[in-house]
Amino acid sequence: MTTTSSATRPSGHTSAGTLDLLRAGYRFMDEARARWGDPAARAAPVRILGRRALLIRGTDAVRFFYDTTRFRRRGAMPWFIKAPLFGAGAVHGLDDETHRHRKQGFFLTATTPDRVDALVDVVDRGWSRALHDALDSTRRINVYRTAIDVYGLALLRWAGVTGTDDELVARARRLAGIVDGFGVPALPWLRAMAYRRDCDAWFTEQIDRVRSAPDWPECERHNPADLSIVELAAAHRDEHGQLLDAGTAAVELQNVVRPTIAVCRFAAFAALALAEHPELVGRVRAETAERGTTVGGPLARAVAHEVRRVYPFVPMLPAKARCPLHFGGHRIRRGQRVLIDILGTNNDPAEWDRPDVFDPDRFVGVAAGEIENFVPQGGGTRDRGHRCPGEGITVNLLAVTVAQLAQHDWTMNSRGHRFPTGRMPTRPVGGPTLRLVR
Repeated sequence: MTTTSSATRPSGHTSAGTLDLLRAGYRFMDEARARWGDPAARAAPVRILGRRALLIRGTDAVRFFYDTTRFRRRGAMPWFIKAPLFGAGAVHGLDDETHRHRKQGFFLTATTPDRVDALVDVVDRGWSRALHDALDSTRRINVYRTAIDVYGLALLRWAGVTGTDDELVARARRLAGIVDGFGVPALPWLRAMAYRRDCDAWFTEQIDRVRSAPDWPECERHNPADLSIVELAAAHRDEHGQLLDAGTAAVELQNVVRPTIAVCRFAAFAALALAEHPELVGRVRAETAERGTTVGGPLARAVAHEVRRVYPFVPMLPAKARCPLHFGGHRIRRGQRVLIDILGTNNDPAEWDRPDVFDPDRFVGVAAGEIENFVPQGGGTRDRGHRCPGEGITVNLLAVTVAQLAQHDWTMNSRGHRFPTGRMPTRPVGGPTLRLVR
């Protein structure tokens, strides 16, 4: 591999470490490169949990990191992130045939285009109803909280779990709470763990309900396309033909639902982007009028992509080297962590034209999934690699959210223009809250 940065240790260099990550949040990656002595570096050494690791970014880094012959995921994610966010036995920590079988047999089957289209239609109606209800009452709407409720109720109904609307909305808020607190030390993390334990128990009950139903043996023989998501999880068998235990099936069911509810954070940033670029509101509104629908507009999708590129959510992702490797002049030992800088790759001035400018037109008429250095939800291949299988759901839900917000005139509270970069994950302060204008 071509050397893209020098591995000579700068004088007085000290690697950025775990405490720096907890303090700096999304600034950690830039600080790590600055400490290394080269803010433009393709690779910089860091220390995670007291062990040496390498932080990398850029197109070459994406190709390197997502080569599964070089890297494994087992044991890569620090336990304090993995435990609340992904759960025990989750697909995120699997490799090779076990990973491929779980991803293709469950996750890709759960996120087929027909299933996604059905979900998007429900979310579209949910946003329309929420915005009109706000107009008829307080004329104020908290985008983040509304997105949790709209996405969450639609997702849980779509997945086939049981409960009243109020019960499912409450469950969605707990799932959102897991994401809100997993990266924040002390009380938020403890709250996220409490939500995780509660959700594990609740979703396990949902799996047990399906497996104890009188028609369970017949359910297993159905075409997967005819099963609900909860039935797919309950019926999924591992590569050896064994049913997943109920707890693991419940974890994977959550790993379809929870990350999609977390799109609420991108929804909040989409509102911020529209507030700061009001010309986009008019353009998206005109697109919707011309097409006669708020679903699937190319410009709305481009705005969704640009929101995912510009605004912070996932800071970086880890893997461990299967064998001794080299990247950017740095030696990587077997078992050493390597971290792909997601935010830094998406905003790399060496590879993006005007990366600091919010410009959705860069994605109009472009197959975003084929841009190697556009990795808001991971890189590599969706079918066999570690790219998020729910990326299409994210884009479609976010695009319809953008289109629905653009159908109304509104102003945003001044606090909503700020978001703390020291907190992971982050979002605009106060929601943001919009004041709708008749």
